[in-house]
Amino acid sequence: MRLGPQPSELLDRSSRVIFTFDGLAVGGFPGDTIGSALYASGHRVFSRSFKYHRPRGLLCCSGHCPNCMLTVDGVPNVRVCVEPIRAGAVVEAQNVLGSLNRDLLSVTDKIGGPFTPVGFYYRTMIRPRRLWPLYEKVLRNLAGLGRLREGAGCERRYDVEHRRARVLVIGGGRSGRAAALGAATLGPGVVLVDEGARLAGAELAGVEVLAPGRALGIWEGNLVPVDCGTTLYRFRAERIVVATGALDQPLLFPGNDLVGVMLPDAVRRLIRDYAVRPGDRAVVLAADERDLEVADDLRAAGVAVPRAVDLRSDPLGRIEAHGRRGRVHGVVLDGRRVECDLLVVSAGRQPSYSLLAQAGAEVRYEPTRGIFVPGVLPDSVEATGSVTGEGCGTVNPYRADTGTGRHDKCFVCVCEDVTTKDVARAVGEGFDSIELSKRYTTVTMGPCQGKLCQLPAIRLYARTTGVGEATVGTTTARPPWAPVELGLLAGRHHEPTRRTSIHFRHEEAGAEIMWAGPWKRPYAYGEDPADEVRAVHESLGVIDVSTLGKILVEGPEAAALLERLYPNRFADLKPGRIRYGVLTTDGGRIMDDGTVARLRDDLYYVTTTSTGADAVTAWFEWWNAVWGLEAEIVNVTGALSAVNLAGPLAREALARLTEADLSGEAFRYLDAREIEVAGIPCLALRIGFVGELGYELHFPSPAGEHLWDRLVEEGATPFGLEPQRVLRLEKAHIIVGQDTDSESNLLSAGMSWLPKLDKDDFVGKWAVEHFAEREERERLVGFTMVENVLPPEGAQVVIEGRPAGRVTSARRSEAVGAVIGLAWLPPERATEAGTRFEVGIGRRRYGALVWNGPFFDPGGERMRS
Repeated sequence: MRLGPQPSELLDRSSRVIFTFDGLAVGGFPGDTIGSALYASGHRVFSRSFKYHRPRGLLCCSGHCPNCMLTVDGVPNVRVCVEPIRAGAVVEAQNVLGSLNRDLLSVTDKIGGPFTPVGFYYRTMIRPRRLWPLYEKVLRNLAGLGRLREGAGCERRYDVEHRRARVLVIGGGRSGRAAALGAATLGPGVVLVDEGARLAGAELAGVEVLAPGRALGIWEGNLVPVDCGTTLYRFRAERIVVATGALDQPLLFPGNDLVGVMLPDAVRRLIRDYAVRPGDRAVVLAADERDLEVADDLRAAGVAVPRAVDLRSDPLGRIEAHGRRGRVHGVVLDGRRVECDLLVVSAGRQPSYSLLAQAGAEVRYEPTRGIFVPGVLPDSVEATGSVTGEGCGTVNPYRADTGTGRHDKCFVCVCEDVTTKDVARAVGEGFDSIELSKRYTTVTMGPCQGKLCQLPAIRLYARTTGVGEATVGTTTARPPWAPVELGLLAGRHHEPTRRTSIHFRHEEAGAEIMWAGPWKRPYAYGEDPADEVRAVHESLGVIDVSTLGKILVEGPEAAALLERLYPNRFADLKPGRIRYGVLTTDGGRIMDDGTVARLRDDLYYVTTTSTGADAVTAWFEWWNAVWGLEAEIVNVTGALSAVNLAGPLAREALARLTEADLSGEAFRYLDAREIEVAGIPCLALRIGFVGELGYELHFPSPAGEHLWDRLVEEGATPFGLEPQRVLRLEKAHIIVGQDTDSESNLLSAGMSWLPKLDKDDFVGKWAVEHFAEREERERLVGFTMVENVLPPEGAQVVIEGRPAGRVTSARRSEAVGAVIGLAWLPPERATEAGTRFEVGIGRRRYGALVWNGPFFDPGGERMRS
């Protein structure tokens, strides 16, 4: 029930927020969470446990435990204790057969103890193997959490932003706010991240506040991803301050999971933040002054507190909670029963050091206080407040006899339903390492990720094995620190089919449309693609290349950014000129390729492969966030269309549509010019991917059909992807992702001329230098077939009867008069032109000869004309 007197907004019924819970209307108020509104309305059972389907109620009210996980608007496993209330939300129970109060699957709690001991599925369900699919189906239906419905969440759009911060403070408590305000006095660039909603909209002088937002981890280079709902911020911080505080630790006693057993901070939040009375009669068992003060909060809220025990001075050898239908109704303290409907317990507070441990901090055990604390921290990472251990300490959490109580189980991990008996059994079976036992019992592997069960489990292991807690050690801290939606990590998904602004002209022309990555593109316009190849070689062709990625890089340090991103040079590229570039990963592997045109001293126009625009944009933004250069990156792929007009008559046809001087002297090969074509402003790039005189025209997308129509009227024959592949192969131009794979590097791909190893640095330089020093394993070369046989892409190269490589591309070329292709060969077979090898096609092998360089117009006179 709500506390009184109530604020005026609570009395105004028009301000109530209505949602449904299992079909029944529930009301709350602005500022409530779904959990607090349900609790105020009298709901006490929020979930059923993972394995035994025991009733579970609010425990932490901080979003760390699994007890309040419900399905909200079709999204499972939502922690409603921290999920803001919203009108019209549809909230449903999960992991139940029946209802929360009457779950038929709770029979597993009655019979499951002796029949389903820890690790039983490893032993009892492995034979007969043919029945495992049935066992698995039964187990998955009986255990687990929420179910993701088909299509649920597909309407959500996720975005990623790359940000920089001078100081990033994680945690918005008193210490975190003080650290942020102190850093702000030294200059701008301070960001405060807090997972609670209480700081949403807060104004701290000189501090940007992101709340609610969860820092998922700390990676190399001070990379901190922050989950802000549908936006993932990837911060690169010069300095990180961790102020994640400390968490109450549960006690281990029979019945410690009953509904009505809560941690002190949960009770404090219900009273102070949501004006909710958590019970009528409470018993408080705590181990520090801060947690004991909750007794005063309860009395002020009108809750009777017949017993409040300081476990430091009154250790209570045995505690046992009793309940009916899963709800606490009393507690036995060293043999004396106290009636209550609320049991507030804490063994003390443990620093929340996981983010620091992920960052590389050492963690040590302090036996005098019974806690693990961070020790030496990595450079540029600091800790402040109770996360350092300030004001923290715990007592031994174990408050049971050698067995569990007469009335109920004693849980060390409420997430996974792991009992103290399970731990003892695991140790008895030889799993006496906390890391091994974690894998066997799944303790610390549940939704809380050890926040509430790691310390009790470690101390229980120490007690069971007879060794110290420092010897037992901790489990490995792994990101993410808090649960995160997979959709947010994956980014945008279920994107609609991409079509260019000229797409319908292709359909009208009878083109065969095919998928090319996310794009729909014309394969060819007639029955024989060779006709289109012939048109480009002999007269004039035009192809829609709007799918190319198009990125603007602008700023005083744009050149410096590209110098670091690409292995070759772009700082010395003159305005109005174009250079081919290949991006490499930090492992030196080929990632993407395209052209880079310098339009002004501070402005570059970058093209990428058709499937690479988004990845390259993210790559540019990532590294620019690392380096902090003054350069803006804008992906303009969708805003601009592009066509390639190619063939011996290209200059003549284009001259009829523009007043620009297209002579070979005024508009040279690899020049970039802004011209007007058919009344449309265009960026014209004089490049030759298809090997003929060509002009690649980039222009506003709405003008796509108009400009296409005018070029066709001037005699250009449309050609599709298949003719383009023949034409590019004649020039031995590679396609990244087809002729290369995730292991291909510039040297093995025949581009040793491209990386400039005398540059100070570029992404992947160390790896490329390493490749240069070691012996090559394979090399990409051209080949011609001895017979007129077309090998499929992926066909094996056979040398001396053994597989020795693979074909990546192959086509018949009229201009060359042979079947040509590219293949990976051992380096000793790839050097000399004319070296013979065989290609396996079906059950037969056919001869092929190595060819070095372009197959057609090797000097490039035609495209440079």
